[in-house]
Amino acid sequence: MKKLRFVITGNPGVGKHTTAKIIAEKINADIIDINDVAIDNNATGKKTDLGLDVDVKRLVRLLEKQLKAERDLVIVGHLAPYVLRPVGISLVAVLRRSPYELEKTLKKRGYSVDKVRENVASEILGTSLYDSLKTFGKRKVAEFDTTGKTPKETADEILSALQKKPKSKLIGIDWLNLVSEKGDMRRFFKY
Repeated sequence: MKKLRFVITGNPGVGKHTTAKIIAEKINADIIDINDVAIDNNATGKKTDLGLDVDVKRLVRLLEKQLKAERDLVIVGHLAPYVLRPVGISLVAVLRRSPYELEKTLKKRGYSVDKVRENVASEILGTSLYDSLKTFGKRKVAEFDTTGKTPKETADEILSALQKKPKSKLIGIDWLNLVSEKGDMRRFFKY
């Protein structure tokens, strides 16, 4: 029987890890946290103002070994599009969140002003979605808006999509238009 390889990715602060825990529990799968694999196996470099540098090649090799496991897996992390290959991946859930809500979340976490701005700008531009589509293809990628939802609500929505195995579920989240209409471009982008 083919083992499930389910990926949850998105920008920091969108609810990836909490949602992954709920899903893994419901489907009796193990979790592979990409950040933990990098840190636990010395695949990180120096810490910068924007986070830890990661040895991508080393992390790719480490994850490939773990993906050979004979059990269902939920793989979680914002680095997924850069360190995983599409072969064997069942579905990639890209979690999205309103830039206004995301900004509050990241500030509460104590992120620096530059790190908040970088992550919110990435969310507005849909970088995680774009990179996931580029890596895994649109047949394996679905996006989910977590704005105003509990992690359980998001997990239930994802599990429903996983059971239906959609060709793709791109809902066309457009934060750029929202931010532009509100006149907040300068708030989130330096130019």
